[in-house]
Amino acid sequence: MKQVNLGIAGFGRIVELTHLPLLRKMPEYHLSGVFDLTPQRRELAERRGLAAWEKLDELLDGGADAVLIATPPRSHYAIASEVLRRGKHVLIEKPVTVNAEEAMLLRELSHKHGGIVTVFHNKRFDPAMAILKEVLQSGKLGRIQFVERRHHQFGSGASFGVQSFRPSWREESAYGGGALLDWGVHLIDQLLHLKLGSRTSITAMIHRLRFGKGDAEDCVTAHMELDNGILLMLNIHFGSHAADPQWIVGGEFGTLRITGQGEAVLQLENGPPNPVPSAYSGKKSYRGDMDAVRHIYGSFAAKLSGEGELAVTLEEAIEGMIVMDEIRASAAQGDSGHCLAAGVESLSQGAV
Repeated sequence: MKQVNLGIAGFGRIVELTHLPLLRKMPEYHLSGVFDLTPQRRELAERRGLAAWEKLDELLDGGADAVLIATPPRSHYAIASEVLRRGKHVLIEKPVTVNAEEAMLLRELSHKHGGIVTVFHNKRFDPAMAILKEVLQSGKLGRIQFVERRHHQFGSGASFGVQSFRPSWREESAYGGGALLDWGVHLIDQLLHLKLGSRTSITAMIHRLRFGKGDAEDCVTAHMELDNGILLMLNIHFGSHAADPQWIVGGEFGTLRITGQGEAVLQLENGPPNPVPSAYSGKKSYRGDMDAVRHIYGSFAAKLSGEGELAVTLEEAIEGMIVMDEIRASAAQGDSGHCLAAGVESLSQGAV
């Protein structure tokens, strides 16, 4: 397999603490350098042994075959489109863009210029997802009635941002902040990846809590009805200390609950709650999971060498952005639901 010269656009803490340590364990990659707007982050990159530039063109002229884009979401499309126009490939931190229209434009550019695009949807490789799939395949729950995915935390995570570049951007819609683009994209990708049916309607609510900072939302609830009657539910809440359970799945024979610590309990009808035995039990999800990154980065390197398929495709990311736009449309309507026309890609009418 040919080694990939990978450039990095945006040297924030996600790259410093997650991507960089993992990439240095992967012989498939050579890091060609970093582009970042702030002198402080460029200096840090240089201390980490990387070349650093203040302009994207300099990074692209520096020998990169592909670029990891890890800037705030609002800039993803502009950077990715330029990288693709230069005949290079792209790995984008989630979300791929801020709406489906931009993601579809990236698809057009990738086809035109021959660029390969993947997205860092690491949460679909979580231990909890593996446990859930095992239980679904076992048939212990019987016919599935509903799947609820929750993510509760207290605060937006803005404190994670670097001080030299707009540390509060996760709370500002102008930069692509907010609960929907931050965590909604993960939950949507996980629910879609279960492949339980086709959506027929979405009912959603988006809200900004009174004590929240900035103008971005920090509470999102959405219900998606499928063509087979299964109800998918997601709930993101940045004002809650109740982190668990993350999954609640109900079937005709019982209910499954899974925590963020990888602890799963199956409550069958007329029986006691029973722990679910699994090789994944007790494994906590975290961004630096080497197994998850091997799926994404490993498949990206293999695809660039013509030796495999992507673990996360642009088409899958586009589908997630379509759902996100449908959630926005339903919340904006404020009615009982947003019905979807069969076979039609639904896009929101306004920007995020």
